Amino acid sequence: MKRLNLRTAKKYDYADEEGTILPRIHFYCISEGATEETYFFGIRNNKAGLGIKNDVRIEVVKKQEGQETLSHPLQLVKAALVCMGRINESGEEIPEKEWGENCKWDDFDPEIDQVCVIFDRDYKDLQKNMDEIFRLCDEYRIKVVISNPNFELWLLMHFPNIEQYPRGDLLANKKNVGGKLFKEASVKKKYLEILVSKNAGGYSKGSKLEFEKFLPFIDLAIEQAKKYCEDARKLIDELGTSMGILLREMRL
Repeated sequence: MKRLNLRTAKKYDYADEEGTILPRIHFYCISEGATEETYFFGIRNNKAGLGIKNDVRIEVVKKQEGQETLSHPLQLVKAALVCMGRINESGEEIPEKEWGENCKWDDFDPEIDQVCVIFDRDYKDLQKNMDEIFRLCDEYRIKVVISNPNFELWLLMHFPNIEQYPRGDLLANKKNVGGKLFKEASVKKKYLEILVSKNAGGYSKGSKLEFEKFLPFIDLAIEQAKKYCEDARKLIDELGTSMGILLREMRL
């Protein structure tokens, strides 16, 4: 598996934010692709309107140039550990006394800051890596944020009446082969992508997100997520997402 590297978290200009409280916590958000990254940039840039305190800082950690297509969850976890100074580029553990000097993030406080790895359950061959992912995340205090089957379920939760869609259909997330699911939709798209597109007036998986379409409905998404599984370990098998938990924690 090719090694994935992350850029140093881009500095955000907090000068315009009200108040003079020192940062209480950073959330370092590491995700699979452009859609998730755009979503978290949107959260970061709209903190005040979302009820996220001034002393909570959200850092979107992007892949290095040329590695945008590398997104296996285990790659994300190991790249995070390199940034945290816990392992080196070869995957070897770094002695605890050297963690600080090897950390690539300025002002990272391992006691209070939260490193979050966000990925989809439907990633190919993920099951065989899940024990290792959870072992590493438990050992180094990394938060696992999973959506089953994928992030589009969380996006769909921004629109009313999520329960109108059969749970089995949402979890199966079948491709629109022969137009059997939706005659007017592309046969290359899957069930959830089509539903998000219909509700949002357009959406393309893997592309940058038009966050303003989702911003007004984040409270609804958080509430609707509670109707489904939110536990990261149970999400290996069950329909749901732990995105709502992450957003609630950012508001604490």
